Amino acid sequence: MRLRSLKVEPLGQNGWESPLLEFGRRTTLIFAKNGSGKTPIVQSLAASLGFPPKFRDEIFGKCAAVTLEAENEGEPFVIRRILGSNNRDFQAILAYRGEESEHFNEGSFSIALFEALGLEPPRLLSNKGEIAQPYISTVLPVFYLNQGDGYTAAYKSTNSFIQDQFVEMVRFVFGLNPKHSFDVKKSLIDEKAALEAQTRKIVAAQRIFEYQSRGVDDSSANQEVLQRRTTDLAAQIESLRDSVDTKGAVSSTLTELLRQKDQQIRSKQIELSELQNRIAGIDAIRTEIDGEVKTLSLNEEARRVFSSFREICGAPNCRLFIGSTESYGKNLLYLRDQIKDLDRNSLRAEMRIEQLEVVLKDLLAERQVLVDKLDSPATAGVDQLVTAVQALTKQVVEVQSELGRIAALKEERSKLFKLEEERLRIQDRIDNLSNSGRADIGFNKLRLQLRELAVKWMDILDTQNVPRNVDIDLELRFKFNGESLDLFSGSTKIRLVLAIHAALFEAYISEPSRPFRFLILDTPKQQELHTEDLANYLTELENLCAAKDAQLILSSTEYDHPTGQQDKRWLPMYKGLEHSMYLGARTDFLGN
Repeated sequence: MRLRSLKVEPLGQNGWESPLLEFGRRTTLIFAKNGSGKTPIVQSLAASLGFPPKFRDEIFGKCAAVTLEAENEGEPFVIRRILGSNNRDFQAILAYRGEESEHFNEGSFSIALFEALGLEPPRLLSNKGEIAQPYISTVLPVFYLNQGDGYTAAYKSTNSFIQDQFVEMVRFVFGLNPKHSFDVKKSLIDEKAALEAQTRKIVAAQRIFEYQSRGVDDSSANQEVLQRRTTDLAAQIESLRDSVDTKGAVSSTLTELLRQKDQQIRSKQIELSELQNRIAGIDAIRTEIDGEVKTLSLNEEARRVFSSFREICGAPNCRLFIGSTESYGKNLLYLRDQIKDLDRNSLRAEMRIEQLEVVLKDLLAERQVLVDKLDSPATAGVDQLVTAVQALTKQVVEVQSELGRIAALKEERSKLFKLEEERLRIQDRIDNLSNSGRADIGFNKLRLQLRELAVKWMDILDTQNVPRNVDIDLELRFKFNGESLDLFSGSTKIRLVLAIHAALFEAYISEPSRPFRFLILDTPKQQELHTEDLANYLTELENLCAAKDAQLILSSTEYDHPTGQQDKRWLPMYKGLEHSMYLGARTDFLGN
């Protein structure tokens, strides 16, 4: 956006106006004595762009509106800011590409202006954690140093309500992703809630899996054994049905079943004995750990007693025993974690013992039935056959049931694995959303560019007694050999502020498509700058504007900067009591 002209319109016949003030292609100089009305002219320009004005009451009593004509991408761009009765009133009409819109608040106007300039304002976080959007009042201080406090900081806005507002506005105008996106924050909250919900699902699934895995061997080897066992049992039942010597076959089968039952009983008895021994071992270990905890507690009590002796630890906040205190806390936490693990293992072992005792009782009862059938001479062959088939069928059912439990366990393990995979994906999204800018390549490149340009402009301004070791952090805070801008004052601080804004401006206009192609300097404090240094600074800015198709607007009281053919000089053209004025009644106009 290039500025073409500015005009202040009068309020009534005796109101104040300005002539049509045309901007220079390169430089526009507003040069006059104090009290000539330079500040209202610069404020009118800022107000026409939507910036909150600070007019005196006489402006509202004498002026009706300010019209700014500009162009963007070759298209006429007109803004008419209607002045109300005070600085809080807002009314502006924006006309661009054949469409006209009227706005009664800065927020609506800012959105329309940004849209016309091809900028998409991000949804940011306010200082209260709520949704916020850039306004022209938050963006313009990057390109506008006002006469009041504009030279006291690298960025000075009339209203700082956005988190890290300076860096957010720079990111916005440079087309970089925001640091604190409201949408990202909302997504982060949603993802953290999803992570908590996913964690609860995993905990529930782990409990189910742990419950179903008790006493189940789901190894491939065991599954193969169970499959073969099913096949063998089916073959034995089929053999009994087809056998000619039924009695002999039944007797042989019952004998084999009895042998298998004895093996099962021995296996369960061995497992039961091992679990009982494990519980006894856990109890012994727990007793030893309890002793260590008591010893640690005694040592800590002794430390506290020693600490109370002024002869040993007389200084306030004595840190003589800090290492001992930290060690005590860590060791105690470690021992308590060990006790919790032991308690969990002991509980699982006790539950398994209860299960084994029930299983052993059933196995012993089944063995006794087999023994009775084999030893009783009165038992008929049919009864023995029935008993054998029942026993074999029961084993088939048990084996198939075990295979079913293994299949269910595999399914639960698969569910648990998928839940954990989803949790990892959620965590990855949280990590990406939580990125604070350290991996922001575009912004890091900008910081490096600004660091180099800041040093360049510091040299142009002959900024003395300030190290050239410039560092810019993620909040865009400039530090000079570790010292922040706030530690400087007077001429040095003004030079640094001017250097920072020139660096930002040069980096910004290096891209031709960026819309804000002007820098407004409202009366730099020349009494604190050498004329030669200010002249060099402005000359270099002019050269930059000429090379990059940008504009410099300068208001000055003492330094009359020379202008060229591409430039415009705005001089006061209305008769005043003591000297000429920039605003006045039409009858007081001094021009042709």
